Amino acid sequence: MSKTAPYGTWESPITGETIVSTNSNIVFDDVIVDRGTNPPKIYYLQESPSDGRCIVVAQDTDKPVLPDTYSARTLVQEYGGAPAVVYKDIIYFSHYTGNPKNPNPDNIICTINVKDEKKTVTRVTPVNKLWRYANFAIHPTQTNLLVSLREDHTDDPDGKNPKGVVNTICLVDTSKPDNDPTIIIHGAGFYATPVLNPSCTKIAWQEWDLPWMPWQGSSIYVANVDPVTLNVKLESKLLVKGDSKNGTKSATFPSWIKDTTLAYITDANNQFQNPYIYDTETKKSTAIFEKDLDFAEPAWNLGLYPYAILGNGTYGAFTAFEKGRNILYIIDLTASQSHLITPFTYTVAQHVRAVNKDTFVFTASQAAAPSGVIKGTVHSDKSSVDLQVLKPSAKDTPFPKYISEPITDTVSGGHQIYIVYYLPKNPFYSGPDGKKPPCILNVHGGPTGLEPQALNWIKMFYTSRGFVWLDVNYRGSSGYGRVYAEGLRKHWGEYDIQDCKDAATYLASKGIIDGDRVAIRGGSAGAYTTLSSVTFALNPQSTYPKSACAAYGCVADVVTLAKAAEKFEIEYVNTLLGDSPWGPRNPIDHADKMKRPLLMLQGLIDGVVPPTIVLSFLEKSIAATSLVSSAATPSQDFAFYPNEAHHWHQGSTIQNALSREFHWYLDTLL
Repeated sequence: MSKTAPYGTWESPITGETIVSTNSNIVFDDVIVDRGTNPPKIYYLQESPSDGRCIVVAQDTDKPVLPDTYSARTLVQEYGGAPAVVYKDIIYFSHYTGNPKNPNPDNIICTINVKDEKKTVTRVTPVNKLWRYANFAIHPTQTNLLVSLREDHTDDPDGKNPKGVVNTICLVDTSKPDNDPTIIIHGAGFYATPVLNPSCTKIAWQEWDLPWMPWQGSSIYVANVDPVTLNVKLESKLLVKGDSKNGTKSATFPSWIKDTTLAYITDANNQFQNPYIYDTETKKSTAIFEKDLDFAEPAWNLGLYPYAILGNGTYGAFTAFEKGRNILYIIDLTASQSHLITPFTYTVAQHVRAVNKDTFVFTASQAAAPSGVIKGTVHSDKSSVDLQVLKPSAKDTPFPKYISEPITDTVSGGHQIYIVYYLPKNPFYSGPDGKKPPCILNVHGGPTGLEPQALNWIKMFYTSRGFVWLDVNYRGSSGYGRVYAEGLRKHWGEYDIQDCKDAATYLASKGIIDGDRVAIRGGSAGAYTTLSSVTFALNPQSTYPKSACAAYGCVADVVTLAKAAEKFEIEYVNTLLGDSPWGPRNPIDHADKMKRPLLMLQGLIDGVVPPTIVLSFLEKSIAATSLVSSAATPSQDFAFYPNEAHHWHQGSTIQNALSREFHWYLDTLL
């Protein structure tokens, strides 16, 4: 029988222990296919929570391939991605643990034969911790030749000169491990996704320059290659599409269909990331499928391919975004016919890889079930796909009766705001008549990003206790076209704040939440919006927000953040804030205006947001509040976690942070 109790006070079996246990289940960073074997073999790149490594697991045995002292990881562009490939049973991987006690030097490329029972690992690049590698392409016959991104930190050994970092595409001869790699493509600020055509006579790649991020302004180029040596003939370099200089259009994710045709994604024509084909003989591009949907996400990490070419180049499996989640199309490349695959229950689909003529694999998440690695087999009529779970992240879903599924909506006004919310759900409780639930308004990071509609036990922790959880994909979010994603340029600290407030007002007007009991929270860029909402953007006459939590990576000082940024993001804050003085939109300069309860949680080894920023903000806000009457003094609390960086990884931290935040809302929101 259902009990009646105030919203936010319901008892729930979903606890901190639940969240840690689900977090300790498998996290898939990538799925890798060895197309050099017959049949192709599949490997999973998994996080190992016990020691922080990334391990390679063979799908046929479900056993790790790398020895315990090795980790397939890279820090190229800091965010990493694409640290390994497998070809003809040889794994080529970037080794990185960040552990000074590890016997193997970081930032080397290694190889291992998966059939070697002794698990012998061979170093194939010189020992140099200042050289980082990622995004590999193997010569199909001369397998000692490996094309790779290289990021050289020789002139930035301590992170104080990020513009001194040099990014190139290089050629590694794995038979000569002590020889320096040969630089084959250079001159741009950044590179990604070097891919060789089947005969190794051409190479395609993506490049871009500061001040842009790759989704703001980037280009794809092709050039001729010596098929024996893989030396690139740069005089033959041709622009396929994009604008890496002015930041007006982007082109990304090149993939060869055959020797003279290249698939890629661009927003150059209709302001949405759509797939195209480039013909190297005619030097012209044609649309594969034009639609007002994004077929790619911002490449914060390398290797996030959103499609796979199948059927010997006759069709492909393409993911796209609709209403903030992924959908799947099978598209005929010869007749421009498309089939939307329904049902498709996976709200997040990434790392799409071809296996053979009619099958592909990808990493996936769902809204009410475990994530995992999925294999898709396309039917002959191309109108349907059999989807098989190769490996789930968990054996089952605990507490299914407590899972609140996402509801999407659009807030209309002078512009559109895309929101996703989760209603209270608990089979044993209901709220009092005439009362509305409090709301936790979550601001995603990035800010160029999208809050995924994947099963998240932290969200279920709150909804099962009687809270509404609201995710706001404010202007500047991805997945809704270039115009929307660029809407925050020069207006960070304005539009995001207003959109979050308008979203809460909208749900209150519909009677879904109690508009006087809204807490705003977020980490990283979301923490900036949170802190801004309770400092310079606060309206003292409004009850919004009633409480706040900067949940991690507390961006309280954008000036210091910009100065501390790594090369990849060193101009990102500038494009978001513009050339006007930043002081009016810098929370630390308005700490004295904070009149709402604020909880701050921060890792002490955060390399993106230095903890000194948080300490300085706290000192200024506490000093200011000591000058006003106690009745107006806001509550403040904070916690610093040693051995934690920009996100939480330790189970003890996850539980403690959750407990602190929940009890904070009990004290300040209910």
